[in-house]
Formats: sequence, C-alpha cells, structure tokens
Amino acid sequence: MRSLANLFSPPTPEKIAEKELQDMRLTLFQAERRLLEAQMQVDYYRNMISFLEEVGTSGVEGVADRRRAATEPTEQPTRVSPGLTPVPIVPSAA
Repeated sequence: MRSLANLFSPPTPEKIAEKELQDMRLTLFQAERRLLEAQMQVDYYRNMISFLEEVGTSGVEGVADRRRAATEPTEQPTRVSPGLTPVPIVPSAA
C-alpha cells in the first residue's frame, strides 16, 4: 500500500531522513546492548580467572574462608531515640 502511495507522491527528503533516524536509533540501541552484554561477559571471565588463580595459590579452604568472612553481615548498632522502643522484625505470613 505504501509503495502505491509513493508512486503518486514520492517521499520527501525530510520523511526519508525521519525514517532513517528511527532506524539509526534502533541500530544504536542494539549496538549499545551488545556492548553491555560483552562487558558483562568480560567481567564474568575476569572474576572466574581471579577466583581460579586464588584457589590455585592458596587452596580451596583459604578462598572459602575469606569469601565467607567478606559476605557475613556486619552487626550495626541499634539506634534508640528517647521515648521510643525498638520493634522486632517479624516475618509476615502473607
């Protein structure tokens, strides 16, 4: 249908530019997405290599102990305001 309309009134340079602009924006978005995915892969492989190098030099136990110590939550002091009592957090059944 569009080609039939183009026979009677060919697209203007402005309309062609508008269509190309939309295509270029989509192409740019797709390229940026591929770039982010590639960066995520690079980070993953760097982390895996450093992990395996650590295991190779200090053994599994040493790496596991260090990682466990790094992921343990640090205890934060409870802040109590005058006149307020702390309320314990209870998981809801909902």
